[in-house]
Amino acid sequence: MQPSRPSVVIIAHGSSVSDGAQEAAEQHALTLRQSRRYGTVKVCFLVDLDEMPDMPKGEIFLLPFFMSGGFFVRKKIPDLFQLVDGKRIEKDYHFLQCDALGLDPGLSGIIIKMGQEACKQTYLNPENIHLVLVAHGSEKSQASAAATRHQQQAVEKEVVFGEVSSVFLNEEPELEKWLVSHSNDVRPKILIGLFAAEGPHAMEDVPAGIRRAEEVKPQSAAIQYAGIVGTRPEIVKLVQDSITRCAAANRL
Repeated sequence: MQPSRPSVVIIAHGSSVSDGAQEAAEQHALTLRQSRRYGTVKVCFLVDLDEMPDMPKGEIFLLPFFMSGGFFVRKKIPDLFQLVDGKRIEKDYHFLQCDALGLDPGLSGIIIKMGQEACKQTYLNPENIHLVLVAHGSEKSQASAAATRHQQQAVEKEVVFGEVSSVFLNEEPELEKWLVSHSNDVRPKILIGLFAAEGPHAMEDVPAGIRRAEEVKPQSAAIQYAGIVGTRPEIVKLVQDSITRCAAANRL
C-alpha cells in the first residue's frame, strides 16, 4: 500500500573532508520531517552513492540541493534514479525531480532579506550599498554563472540596493580580482555566498579571497561577508513550494 503522503529526498553533493557541507541538508530534512507533511524525508549525498539507495514506495519528490542546474542536476541525478524527462513512473514508485535550489524563483527573496539584515546590523541604507553575489563558477560549464546572474537580475528588479553584481571563485569576474578592481568604490560592499552548505568554498575560500584583495589594495569602503543562502531556515519553505510546483506541473 502506498503512503498517503508523498516522500521527499534531498540530494546534495556532500563532502569527504567537511561535515559542514552536509549539515545544512540534514537540518532542512529534519525540519521537513517535523512538519509532518511528507511520508518519508531522506537525504542522499552523491559523493557516497554509486547506485540508487533504498526508496520508500509511492510518490517521491527529488530535490537537488545544488545552486545551479549543472552536471549533477542534468546528468548524475537522472542517471542514478533512472529518470526520463525528470520523472520515472512505475507500479510501486513515482519519482519526480524538482528544480535545483539555485534556480528557485523564491531564492532572490532570501538574498534580499540577507542583504537587508546585514545593512541593519551596520546601520547602512540598502540604497547606498553594493550587494555582491559570490558563487562557485566554472570554466567548463556556464550553469553556475547562469544561475547566479538569474538571481542577480531578480534582485535588481526589486530595486532595493544601490548596485548588484556577481563574482565567482573559479571563473571571471573572479572574487579577488574584482575586489581589487573596485577598491575605489566608496560604497560599502555586502557579499552573499550562493552556496548550498558551509563547505570549504563558503567558509574558507571566500574569506581568504577578501583578505588577499585587501592586502593587494586597501578598500575605500568596508566589505562585509553576510554568509551563505543554503543554511537559511527559509530554505525549507522554498523546498515545500518547489514540491508543490513540481506536483502541479505533472498533474496538468
